[in-house]
Amino acid sequence: ETLAIPAVPILTASSGYLFGTSSGTATCLFSAAIAASISFSIGRTVLRGYVEQVLEDNPKFASLDRAIEKEGFKLMLLLRLSPLFPFA
Repeated sequence: ETLAIPAVPILTASSGYLFGTSSGTATCLFSAAIAASISFSIGRTVLRGYVEQVLEDNPKFASLDRAIEKEGFKLMLLLRLSPLFPFA
């Protein structure tokens, strides 16, 4: 899941087969948390300059950035509840 590489459900399910139900679940959750942390860190540090340039060039992205800055929690909650973006 890191760097926009989609997770394959077979790999997730295979962790239960390889490590057992409890150990597989713990391994899968731990790995997902590490992948999310790495993605967040890369986006926050390395790619921030690029994102700022894109925001300057595109007024729609700039307005979206302002909306997230103002109502970020509510927008993320609604995205998580949306069936269109289940892993947003």
